[in-house]
Amino acid sequence: MESAAISLRKAGFAVIVPQPSHIRHGHNPQELKTKKYDKKTLTRWEGEGAYEHLSNIRKSDAVYIYNRGSYLGPAVTVEIGYSLALGKPIYARATIKDITVTNFIKAVVSPDKLLKLLK
Repeated sequence: MESAAISLRKAGFAVIVPQPSHIRHGHNPQELKTKKYDKKTLTRWEGEGAYEHLSNIRKSDAVYIYNRGSYLGPAVTVEIGYSLALGKPIYARATIKDITVTNFIKAVVSPDKLLKLLK
């Protein structure tokens, strides 16, 4: 995602790339493997990350779903709904398999073609 953002930044766009989840890609992965965290702590960490993503969407003019291999997880589906509620245009990198969600995607484009659309 970060490499795809480079050309957009060079063109003058402010690009927010979501940071990896502390749970899945923690700052100290060994600690996550060896230490047991209770479900409440893990849920709080994941929730904090999710709220940060929603805050970033609120600040954005457009949303680009970097769905390599057409995958959309539950969290991205929530982010799509939030983007729609805020009236943000939504673009995707790959075709989306869910027929309902396809109605909400303005265009399926590569990062380079997205730059041309946004200019």
